Amino acid sequence: MKKSVLVIEDEESIAELIVQRFDTSLYAVDIALNGRDALSLLQSKVYDLATVDIMLPYIDGLTLCKKFREYSPQTFLILVSALDEMETKLKGYRYGADDYITKPFSPKELLAKVESHFRRHDTLTSKNSIITQNIILHDAKKEIKVKGFYLNLTPSEYLLFLTLLENPKKVFSRDELAYLIYENSLGEIDSRGIDSHISHIRKKIKKFDTMEYIKTVHGQGYIINEY
Repeated sequence: MKKSVLVIEDEESIAELIVQRFDTSLYAVDIALNGRDALSLLQSKVYDLATVDIMLPYIDGLTLCKKFREYSPQTFLILVSALDEMETKLKGYRYGADDYITKPFSPKELLAKVESHFRRHDTLTSKNSIITQNIILHDAKKEIKVKGFYLNLTPSEYLLFLTLLENPKKVFSRDELAYLIYENSLGEIDSRGIDSHISHIRKKIKKFDTMEYIKTVHGQGYIINEY
């Protein structure tokens, strides 16, 4: 089955260049040239992945990220911006972005990031369910329950939690997690991005359980706490 992709970019020439890079036998790609059209498509169709420019007419990219998380939480979001500032990146993660790429970039670079995501995603989620005393993970549905409650995780948060759960005795450095989840050499994800995603996972868990499932090992990284 083809992967569905939405390219949200207000410069039509750039959007067309991006789309031309996709293999039409593998991807079904739509284009939205402004935030209003993107929102309309989002309300009528579910996408596997979307690239979201921050500076858009009518509705900005950050607001669209929030809308994606309301309508389609499973969509992998790559935020695109000319602003290469840490605060902008962290704000993007807070609004629901999974990854971040800085303009200018080549369509080839973006496609490499997209292919990396799907390759990692398919590899990391092709395993059986995990059932523990308080956690149920169902890979086929890409769902995790804590004490019977679904965690509304973004794709990156899901893969991070999955990686830690499947390796309960291993301490993962931030660089290891970035590579496992994003193939970090291809993109902009860094240790602050991993920290931001981990923080969001913890906050979502705390709505249903006070147990600290993800433990920080000072100077090393993260590990699943004994539960």
